[in-house]
Amino acid sequence: MSQISKKKLIRVLKGDLEEPVTRQSLLDQLAKPVTQEEWLRGYKRWKKHMEENTLSTPLSEYEAIENIGKKRRRKNVND
Repeated sequence: MSQISKKKLIRVLKGDLEEPVTRQSLLDQLAKPVTQEEWLRGYKRWKKHMEENTLSTPLSEYEAIENIGKKRRRKNVND
């Protein structure tokens, strides 16, 4: 896990680290639309990143572990 200073952590949590979207920056983005080739390149990079950071264990095993600790409720005879 990487280290981060307390000041930087507080700035990140407050949202100060992100650049605010201004009208001019939005107009600049719309003036230069992304080509299909650039979009596909970015999508493939994102998809590869997502596959590298996924769980190696199936989700069903995690759900089974979670359910082990839960107690089963018995139905009352009067219900």
